[in-house]
Amino acid sequence: MSQCVECKTRMGFTESNVAREHKGLCVACHVKSLVKEKVAAANKPHRPTNVKSIDNLFTKFEDMLVTSETAMNLRIRKRFGVVHGEGIFVVESQSFVKKLLSIFIKRYRSIDRKTLKTAITDAMVELKAAALKAGGNAIVGYDIQYTNVIFNSKEHVIVSVSGTSVETA
Repeated sequence: MSQCVECKTRMGFTESNVAREHKGLCVACHVKSLVKEKVAAANKPHRPTNVKSIDNLFTKFEDMLVTSETAMNLRIRKRFGVVHGEGIFVVESQSFVKKLLSIFIKRYRSIDRKTLKTAITDAMVELKAAALKAGGNAIVGYDIQYTNVIFNSKEHVIVSVSGTSVETA
């Protein structure tokens, strides 16, 4: 049995054959890499395109419903289990001069917000890819957790998201 290059998940015969066309990535990792490319492309200035196939490929992924368990009119056909995603970033320590400047100039504070937003986006991409791999088309019971951890005198913020992958009517 072969393994995914990125997540080291064991793949069956059919998935191994498909992985050959996707640089050795399993379906979830391939979708995750495509979504990251799509997010990066969306952040660039938009240019008109005639290519519709890429947009159709991500329609299911982008339209995935993420909600709480108390959604009133949500008709759940099948539950596939708990899925999760993680994102991490390192909080850069500021020198004394930067801390003084940050009081007067708001520019230094926006850097941390951008990296936190990137970590949250990465976690959401992983969550949706895991739900898609499980066979769901929606995620209910969405929960997000932030954890501060210090490794080698650097502060890391870990963003963890979880939910239940379900198929809706």
